[in-house]
Amino acid sequence: MSYHPSASGGGERSAGGALTAAILMTLCCNQICGIIAIVFSVVAMGKDDWAERDRFIGHAWTTMTIGLVISLVFLVIYFLAFAGG
Repeated sequence: MSYHPSASGGGERSAGGALTAAILMTLCCNQICGIIAIVFSVVAMGKDDWAERDRFIGHAWTTMTIGLVISLVFLVIYFLAFAGG
């Protein structure tokens, strides 16, 4: 069993938390980025190396952030285009 310095401390990003957020994103916001984030989260769950796990969790959160920004941009465009109408 290997020891990770932040394994006992708070503030650690978990693959389960990223997976939960990715599933919610897939259902509510951006399906494409949500599915990609789910894949990154599941890959992270299978990694034994902490550095690799953190890297894939970071990719999942980055993908979700990109998806959220894209969704917000499209929402603003939608309201600007059709709310004046």
